[in-house]
Amino acid sequence: MKTRLMYVLALGLALSPLSARAQVSTTNPAAGRRELALERREAMRARRDARAAMTPEQRKAARADRKARFDAMPPDQQQYVRDLRRYQQGLKATSRQLQGQVSAGSITRDAMAQQLKAYRDANRPSRPATMPGRTRTP
Repeated sequence: MKTRLMYVLALGLALSPLSARAQVSTTNPAAGRRELALERREAMRARRDARAAMTPEQRKAARADRKARFDAMPPDQQQYVRDLRRYQQGLKATSRQLQGQVSAGSITRDAMAQQLKAYRDANRPSRPATMPGRTRTP
C-alpha cells in the first residue's frame, strides 16, 4: 500500500510542472503594444532632449531646413498645412474651454465628447488630392 502511494505521489509530482505550464499564456498581445508604446515614449524623450541641447546656430539651421521643406511643397499643400495648424489650435482652445465646463460641472464628459466630435467634423480641413496619403502597414 505504501509503495503504491509513493508511486502515485511521485507521478503527481512529475506531472505537476506540465499542468502548470499548460495554464501559462504563451502570447500576450498587450505586452507587445506596451513595449512599443514605451519605445515611442523613449524616442520622444530623446528628441525633446536633443532639441533642448541644441545651440542657437543649430536651431537656426533646423528652422531654415523646415522652411525650405515647406517652401518646396506645392501651394495647395502649403495651404493645407496652414489650415491644419489653425484647426489644431482651434481644437485645442475648444477642448480647454470644454474641459473647464466639465470641471465646473455645467456639462458632462459625454456632452464634451459630442461637442468635440461636432467641432472636428465641421472644421477639419480636407486633404488636397495632390498630397500623398499615409499607407497602412500590415
